[in-house]
Amino acid sequence: MTGALSKAWLLMCLALLAPLSGCLGPAEEGPGSNPITMSVHYDVTAGTIEEVIRNGQLISQSGVDLSFDFSRVASNSAAMKTFTMDPGDDEEGANAITVNSNENTKISYTYLTHGLFVANLSALDENGNTASMTVTVRIDKTIAWTETNTGVPEPMPILVTPDCQCNLPERIGIDSIITNLNTPITGNQVTVTWHLNNPDGTEEASHTEQAADGQDASWDHEEFHLMDGTWSLEVTIDVGNDNIDVDHTVMVQYETLESEPNPFITEEA
Repeated sequence: MTGALSKAWLLMCLALLAPLSGCLGPAEEGPGSNPITMSVHYDVTAGTIEEVIRNGQLISQSGVDLSFDFSRVASNSAAMKTFTMDPGDDEEGANAITVNSNENTKISYTYLTHGLFVANLSALDENGNTASMTVTVRIDKTIAWTETNTGVPEPMPILVTPDCQCNLPERIGIDSIITNLNTPITGNQVTVTWHLNNPDGTEEASHTEQAADGQDASWDHEEFHLMDGTWSLEVTIDVGNDNIDVDHTVMVQYETLESEPNPFITEEA
């Protein structure tokens, strides 16, 4: 009697567990899952563009080259067809680049304006399936501004408005040197003042120093909590009539909110 009851209980337990057996196996992809795996690799997500302006003339400009490798993007539905990168530095997507996956799996782009850009990376397979991902790119800017042998230095404009729908730069960094060109025999000591004005024309910071004949005066400054628009860095000669050289290095820098790099790492590495 006891053996019959034990057998009956065993059969009942097996019956109850049978509907759950499918849940214990590996999960299967649902009908709405995306067949494309977006495995894009990139070594760098930030950089600094540089401008050189001498006596009011733009001498050179260098951009920031970024590259995105789509070679490991794959679809379990069909062969890949195209890869696209929209750098996010224009409102209409006019700068987007699309390549045929059979001809190229790497897209490079040169950023020429500063900002915190959201680049959109997307892929399309032969069956029309698409997938995309975004990467935040930080592009800062450095301006090297020089004036030589001047008695009335020109104001230096500093545009902080980014070329994207993003936050303003975190700070302006100033590293400036004024050189009194005259020798002790022919010239006099000069007193100069730097003025950093916001877009409304209000002075936000200033610094005064003396430069003896043939000597330098300098100012290092960081300005935070920026107002949108064009700032101005001005130098005035308060005392003395000697000509000077002006050498500004101004940095427009954003908060470090860029995406982490995603380099491809080989098994050997």
